[in-house]
Amino acid sequence: MAAPSPCIVLFILALVVPGISAGRCNMTGTWWNVLGSTFSLSEAENSSLSGRYQTAVEAVAGEAGPDGLAPVIGIRHSGREPTFSMSTLWAGGSITSWVGQCLMQEDGNQVLKTTWLLRSPVANLEEDWKSTRIGQDTFYRIAKDVQSKDELQSLKP
Repeated sequence: MAAPSPCIVLFILALVVPGISAGRCNMTGTWWNVLGSTFSLSEAENSSLSGRYQTAVEAVAGEAGPDGLAPVIGIRHSGREPTFSMSTLWAGGSITSWVGQCLMQEDGNQVLKTTWLLRSPVANLEEDWKSTRIGQDTFYRIAKDVQSKDELQSLKP
């Protein structure tokens, strides 16, 4: 009896275990949004995420610190297209948290679809109404080191 061809074996494996042939979202790397903000992330074996976030926007000048850079910590699921949560503490006392999912596009590219919440400190309870902002963002993987904001904008899909 002849051994099955490698192509047949791979086809059967692809049917039985879809993640083998399709790969998985890898969040390690640098990601950018259309406003010019970037995540630089690393995944760890224990499902943790770490890195830094460079903001390109601020509601109040200086709130994100002199360089707009802050450390990021988070967790992720271990699936093919993992859900995740990440947070950062800004120099001015605000905290931003993102929840989302790393998704594979048909062309093989990966995106981070996020919903974010920014909580800024206020002086008293009467000002609480203006303390929280919420929004959504899509982050795209940067395949190379980017040297300037102009170069980053040229990568826009």
